[in-house]
Amino acid sequence: MITKIAKKAVIDFHKPFHHNIAVNKTCTILGIDIQLFSREELIKTVEEKLRQNKFCHIVTINPEMLVYAEKNKDFKNILKSTLNICDGSGISILGSLLYHQKIPRIPGVELAEIICTIASQQKKSVFFLGGFEVAKKSAQYIKAKIPSLQIAGTFDGDINTLNEVQKTNPDIALVAFGSPKQEYWIQEKGTQIPSLQIGIGVGGTFDFWSGKIKRSPRWMQFLGIEWLYRLCQEPQKRLKRITNAVLIFPSLVIREKIKL
Repeated sequence: MITKIAKKAVIDFHKPFHHNIAVNKTCTILGIDIQLFSREELIKTVEEKLRQNKFCHIVTINPEMLVYAEKNKDFKNILKSTLNICDGSGISILGSLLYHQKIPRIPGVELAEIICTIASQQKKSVFFLGGFEVAKKSAQYIKAKIPSLQIAGTFDGDINTLNEVQKTNPDIALVAFGSPKQEYWIQEKGTQIPSLQIGIGVGGTFDFWSGKIKRSPRWMQFLGIEWLYRLCQEPQKRLKRITNAVLIFPSLVIREKIKL
């Protein structure tokens, strides 16, 4: 029985997303609204956000973040005010099994490149903010892929960084401090940068772009098990996160559904 359910989840996860599948455009899991955007809808949304003269905080949300939000009210309040894009296969699978919703997964590394592509088309500038000497290399990598992209600046900073970003007047900030630090920074510091239209936490994206860490093979990306590859690469760093995603997150969701 369990095997059949697992197979159904994988099949449902990889079926094309159609507009008539879900009436609502969000799925609420553990009190947080997650967008049901297809890639095409996401692109249109980002394009529209960049045309508007107001700030938008985008979160690439995964199970670990939802688990943390259950323990931290301040972080949960942030996620209630942001545009949340699914970046975790566990969210997609449970969304299909328990909420009867197709939640398309768009990995943060791919979303970041989508945003950079749109930025180049609209002539918007992007600031790369990260730590551990990866911001500059990441900017060089994506600039080589998208030559017309305007780089506002790069800085290997921390959660106290502000002036280095503020003085460049960027339209977009890619922040790679890891969660929840990057979300706190965008929520607190991003609003102090008048020019900023989009702030997005990109987690390990800079590790991939800078060449610090190799991304998983395509077949693992297709199956939604990139987490297993990362666990093998960084077992000590990833073990607690994987435990939260694979064990704690499903238990919290099931408990919520039982209460309902």
